[in-house]
Amino acid sequence: MNFKRFSTFHISTLPSILICAFLIAVLAVSTGCGEKNDEKAGAADQSKAYSREYFADWLKYRSQIFELRYPPREDLRERAPDIGNKCDQIMALLSQMLRMRPPETVYMMIFDNQVEAEGLFGRQVPFVSNDTIFYEIFAPIGAPITELMMKRVAPEGSQYAFVNEGFPTLLDFSGENYHENVLQHVENGTAFEIDSLVNNDFYLRQPYQQRREQAASFIGFLTKNYGSAPLLGLLKRDMSLHGAMMMSTKRSLEILAHEWKSTLAYLAQPDSALIKAQQRQEDDGE
Repeated sequence: MNFKRFSTFHISTLPSILICAFLIAVLAVSTGCGEKNDEKAGAADQSKAYSREYFADWLKYRSQIFELRYPPREDLRERAPDIGNKCDQIMALLSQMLRMRPPETVYMMIFDNQVEAEGLFGRQVPFVSNDTIFYEIFAPIGAPITELMMKRVAPEGSQYAFVNEGFPTLLDFSGENYHENVLQHVENGTAFEIDSLVNNDFYLRQPYQQRREQAASFIGFLTKNYGSAPLLGLLKRDMSLHGAMMMSTKRSLEILAHEWKSTLAYLAQPDSALIKAQQRQEDDGE
């Protein structure tokens, strides 16, 4: 595993109908009577035609699991094998952590212009829809893959916001050492207590970046020391945070919080085995 980015670790062209159907669901509105409804129906028809035109000349690369689609740019064509390889590695890690087989195929639509992509879909990119990831080339690549697999385990997500944010952050491949960042908050007295994670309202009121880093660090501590069981317990909506921790670790949340804080300095060390493992993977991907 890697806590700097927390990495440890024949199919035909994607039918245009898949993209069209998705765009219609996102952009189209219900039709009815009157002039306004006619205008809305016309807008839906325009988005349908635009989607076919937009993706018509995109190129394809197939890795073991991922089918990448991307604009016809030479630099993207050269990078596609490395991107596909890294995606496969992340998927292998996730399959192990979540104890489930990966999908046979995951489609990844890679955009090279975030403003244009968000204008096309009317929402922030990257995002996940079924087994398709809509990805912007400069975004951390691990987070949407993690979200896709989380939805396969728990379609409605965890009942705890810190899990829904923290696990994708932990595996985002952003290059951030979240343990090191959180250690600074602990030393400065600005970190919030772990037992407050049970309160979604409190958690979501915390500074955006800090809460995601602290959630990622705590989940990383749990999976490193206690395996996948705590994470899988947190994804079950019928189990409380305290119950999931006691069942999977035989320890109370208070004891786990103490263990987490006491090991932060080790986890944040750049020469730890975890960071070295990530560096090896980065070197392999270059």
